[in-house]
Amino acid sequence: MIQVALVLVILAALAAVQTRYLRHGVIYLGLFSLGIAFVYLLYNAPDVALAEAIIGSTLSTVLFIVALQKYKIFTIYYRVSGEDAGQDAASQSVIKSLEKFCTKQELEAQIIYTTEPIADIVENHQFSIIMNKQNMQYDVFIHENNYKIDALKTYLSQELPSIKVKILED
Repeated sequence: MIQVALVLVILAALAAVQTRYLRHGVIYLGLFSLGIAFVYLLYNAPDVALAEAIIGSTLSTVLFIVALQKYKIFTIYYRVSGEDAGQDAASQSVIKSLEKFCTKQELEAQIIYTTEPIADIVENHQFSIIMNKQNMQYDVFIHENNYKIDALKTYLSQELPSIKVKILED
């Protein structure tokens, strides 16, 4: 029985480390902690098992989830053509404006510069928006399920009226 519990604990630990999503990692850590509490119980340490179950799997999991609710990342894929590094003054102005939007919305801007085609970004990456720069023209692609779509459209129309906003559908 102990061997099975230890294998499950190891699997939960590996799942917590390998997962792509922070929330899933927190849940796996809670399962890991609950499994360790069960192992303590099997080793005849009920006081330690009770402390681990209460503090490790319950309290810390709830605190991590609450902290994650406050930590929201807004991933911006900034797509530039191969010869354009995106470091000119206009590009910096657009980036500063997007960072200002994120600050107002209590989001952390994560800007990723790429030369990948838009179709590849949509298919292979998680994103909040895709900024496309070609020949000093800017387009913003927003997925239709983005919960900040209305606020972003309003903000861009006020701050950067030359940018065209396009909605990506499934």
